[in-house]
Amino acid sequence: MNKEEIIKYLEENGLSDIEDLEYKGNAVVLRFTFDFDEDEINAAKAYADDESEDETEGDTWYNDFFLPYLNELAIDNVGEIIEESMEELDLESQFVSYEIDRENYNYNEFIAVFYKRGLEIDIDQVLEELEK
Repeated sequence: MNKEEIIKYLEENGLSDIEDLEYKGNAVVLRFTFDFDEDEINAAKAYADDESEDETEGDTWYNDFFLPYLNELAIDNVGEIIEESMEELDLESQFVSYEIDRENYNYNEFIAVFYKRGLEIDIDQVLEELEK
């Protein structure tokens, strides 16, 4: 399993701020961000404006419509990139998403674990080990 090849693949597919998280197990663990472009943010705002009965940019507008829209968009896009990387690089992978910050919603942060096919890896255990 080639860590540099994985990082290159993620970069070529639009993910940024890729950081290798030192992990001693049989996996490559990377932190990265999915950056929203202006059109995606405008689409989330339009969705929140249409769906929310709360004032624009109020708590309900942000928490129930705008941020969840961006979160789902990021998860869908990253999920597709990860799936394609699994096929292209003959690996398995799992990923988790952090919640988007209301004060800085221009990106969504992820952690992904990449490992050889057939291995049993639990991303929750990997994350626990990284916190130690």
